[in-house]
Amino acid sequence: MPSPRRWTQLLFLAFAISACQRAAAPVPEGDVAGSLTLPALGDPLDTDSLLGKPTLVVFVSPSCPHCIDELPRAQAAATTSGANIVTVFVAGTREEAVAVVESAKFLGPVLFDDGTLRGRYGITSVPYTLVLRPDGRASTALLGTQAPATLQGAIAEARHRG
Repeated sequence: MPSPRRWTQLLFLAFAISACQRAAAPVPEGDVAGSLTLPALGDPLDTDSLLGKPTLVVFVSPSCPHCIDELPRAQAAATTSGANIVTVFVAGTREEAVAVVESAKFLGPVLFDDGTLRGRYGITSVPYTLVLRPDGRASTALLGTQAPATLQGAIAEARHRG
């Protein structure tokens, strides 16, 4: 039988893991897909191309190891679920973003926020993921890293709501 101190440690660890993986944030209102008119790595994003199916919008920083880990998970969840995915870098340089994208083998559109979306959506920590319905409006906002099943469930819910 674990000691009381060990139980406390285990309880704290479980709380920390669940908070990081399943934290939800207030869901922004309005046309989120239409707001993704930021400078891009490569061709500009045609926001109309995001309509018709759910979209994951993952806000990241190149200096955040959790963000770097989240990109392949989010991409796999989007691919498996038939959803779009867009990454928005909220900090760092273009060169740092390119290195992260190449390292993560990320294939979706990559945008660079000048602080506009970070301020509009109240993003204070990353990774921050918005799950958009097929109409471009947000269905779910998630803070921290997410299990693939959580992302897939949020995509399915967005598809159902859309």
